[in-house]
Amino acid sequence: MSRINRPPVKDGETIEASDLNSRFSDYTQTTLNAFNTRDAGVDLPQITASDFLVPFVQSDDIGKSDLFAAAPVTVNGIGALPSSGYVVGDGVADTVASFPAGLDITTDDVLRVYWHLNVNPLYTGTPWTTAGSLDFYEVAHTGGGTSKSTVATNVTCWAIYLQWDITDATLTNWTEPTNQGAFTTVIAGETGNPLASCMATAIVPCWITSHNATTGRVMIDVEVAEDVNWRATNGAYYYTPGAGTTTIYGLRLIIKGPLHSFNSGGANYLVHSLPPVSGTNIQLEYTSGTISTIKQRLS
Repeated sequence: MSRINRPPVKDGETIEASDLNSRFSDYTQTTLNAFNTRDAGVDLPQITASDFLVPFVQSDDIGKSDLFAAAPVTVNGIGALPSSGYVVGDGVADTVASFPAGLDITTDDVLRVYWHLNVNPLYTGTPWTTAGSLDFYEVAHTGGGTSKSTVATNVTCWAIYLQWDITDATLTNWTEPTNQGAFTTVIAGETGNPLASCMATAIVPCWITSHNATTGRVMIDVEVAEDVNWRATNGAYYYTPGAGTTTIYGLRLIIKGPLHSFNSGGANYLVHSLPPVSGTNIQLEYTSGTISTIKQRLS
């Protein structure tokens, strides 16, 4: 840490305003950095007063306020592509986080977005056994013959992902943030996202099943499915501009599904499970949630 060297005022020395000003100017520091400031020199009251570390925080309610899930919003599985998905709302209007004056994120900032939504996956029958879908394994029985059992992969899911508007306060120009796709990329006949484009995505399982086997070999029992039931799904997204400033006017959540894992050419993807694992035989109910927006200083 640098040191200020100033000789004291001597006996009989004339004290003038200009001299005093120059002495005190030595202690005026406009730029704080690792060389002229120690962490012990900064306490919480100073940070609170100047918004030094977190200059912006906002929390917004999303979804539908329905404490006992008496009338939740219901989303049906997507049956045809392309699809814009479902905007999280209260059943009447979209629920978004808005910043009318614009929230500026510079290279010295990091945007931190956290959200949660109360959800309940539903299904009828055994949609994971539908021929042509990605949602099952076929396990051959031991002892010869052609008998097989169909077993759910248990990775079929709903995706809840973030969109932002970085155009203007009208909130009519929604798009996916950096490192997040809209599950519209075509990969080897399937449609979805590479995993590298799911950085603002939260996942909800469509179902959970199990299958008993006789002496560990022959699967002859009926596959048992357990209700996923109501749960909170949580997501997070972090962003800092590579250069310049990004101005954000709004944030919202989109629901798409059902989706399933997929591998092509050694790369992993999350793709739509179509057809026909879709429609009203697979649904997602949701009620209330929150989305929290934090702008934090990097330096």
